[in-house]
Amino acid sequence: MSSEFESLDPFVHAEITRKQLLLRFGAAGALLATPAFFAACGGGGDEGAATSPGSTAPSGSVTRGGTFTMARPEEPLSLDPIIPSDNGSIWVLYNMFDQLTTVNEDSSDVVPSLAEKWDISPDGAIYTFTIKQGVKFSDGSPMTVDDVVFSLKRVFDPKGSAYSFLFGPVKSVRATDNSTVEITLDGPFAPLLQNLNVFPASIVPKAKVESLGDKFAQQPTGTGPFALEKFAKGQFVHLVRNENYWKPGKPLLDEVMIPYVPDDNTRILKIQAGEVDAALNIPYAQIDQLDGQDDVDVLIEEIYRFDGMWLNNAKKPLDDPKVRQALNYATDKEAMRQSVYFGKVENANHMMPKMKYWRDDVEPYAFDLDKARSLMQSSSGSGGFTLPVVVPTGDVITQQLAQIVKESWKQIGVDVQIQNADIGTAYTNFSSFNYTAGANWYITSDVTAPDELAAIQFDYSAPGGTKSFFTQYKSAEATKLVNQAANTTEESVREQAFGDLQELVMRDAPMVALFFTPARTGLRTNVKDFKTVKTAWWRLEDVSLES
Repeated sequence: MSSEFESLDPFVHAEITRKQLLLRFGAAGALLATPAFFAACGGGGDEGAATSPGSTAPSGSVTRGGTFTMARPEEPLSLDPIIPSDNGSIWVLYNMFDQLTTVNEDSSDVVPSLAEKWDISPDGAIYTFTIKQGVKFSDGSPMTVDDVVFSLKRVFDPKGSAYSFLFGPVKSVRATDNSTVEITLDGPFAPLLQNLNVFPASIVPKAKVESLGDKFAQQPTGTGPFALEKFAKGQFVHLVRNENYWKPGKPLLDEVMIPYVPDDNTRILKIQAGEVDAALNIPYAQIDQLDGQDDVDVLIEEIYRFDGMWLNNAKKPLDDPKVRQALNYATDKEAMRQSVYFGKVENANHMMPKMKYWRDDVEPYAFDLDKARSLMQSSSGSGGFTLPVVVPTGDVITQQLAQIVKESWKQIGVDVQIQNADIGTAYTNFSSFNYTAGANWYITSDVTAPDELAAIQFDYSAPGGTKSFFTQYKSAEATKLVNQAANTTEESVREQAFGDLQELVMRDAPMVALFFTPARTGLRTNVKDFKTVKTAWWRLEDVSLES
């Protein structure tokens, strides 16, 4: 089995900066997003006894073989799991690499993967993982505890990993024998099991990474269901079955082809013509028409995603909470829902995705121009002001939203100046805080609990240098609640802290809350068992094609 890259310039470790985290956060339509954190791990004992999704051989009659072709509007930047922050890379990586834990079937928690089970010390400071035996990498070499320790040290190291902030309390990791790995923490840290499922914690072959260095991104080798056959920059990713995969009977497919098709209409034409088996990010305006075809279904799935207007809280008059509240009240979300989203999204009552510990009793901002005007009159923006809003070039949905915002905010004395910019320029400006507002940017979660996103979005001092994910929102109370939730395993304390945080950030309004938005995938009717995990990737090992 060969692997080949064409014309890919991978990121190198020395270039990991806040700009890479920015690549996870993008315009709705360009679909690049941000990291997401952890879920509660509970008390000690044999917590890892649950069954891993897809870990047993399929029963009954299942079609095997074939090539599944899935058109995407994103493509990878790097296929070394320690490096990328873009969803184009990350969601492919999850099908090539495994971690110690994985998301369970309903995306509510994590369950064992390469770790068969784990024990937690009574004080919550020591996690002992029993590592699955007999696992091989896709090149046939055996996976050992040395590979596991090497991979974890790699992501824990702040000098080489942009994701070390996910593991701040870790003091050490070591193998205690040939099947056991021990992680020692400063104290209880609820997100650990969740964070060990994040892509940079993928288990890689120590010898190959040390031998290849940065070139490992061009010759990636994992224990996942598929291996890289070829990546042609600007064209496609070609994956093939990992013949050494450790789950009996998986994957069902022989090959996965992922052509890069950034144009919405082209993806739709390709799935209508049967040129591809799946097309991602179906435009809302075309969902019903495409779903009405006899040979195509559109799958709408809830995922952990929040869409909003990003505001630079350090720019006057956006440093005034009353101004930010006024902008929220002056945003006509119902007009957006009907004319842009065709009723297929939910108004957001939080400034981050709807996930574990989310409270439904917190009210979203209503469209209330009288309330908005009153807030403006008592704010530092009472005389009105001009507001530059960055809109990615070619993003139809965001262009439409920007026009609605422009008309709505004009009624409270805010003159919106739409600034069209290509994605690269927009990212560069955001990463240097050189912006005032951004139209309909979004964030997704890699894990099933809110710790990571809460830290990144609302803790100004969190490692990574993103300063509340480029909003520059500062709140000592928000930082206190984020840390309070992370540094305990008591569910009642975590629930209270995250609920209080939701109320706080909705009141402080560091952003304009828009919507919780779903995944939209067009599928030919012969595609079976395609599913988007709520953390936004797809478990392609389960997919099959009926002949």
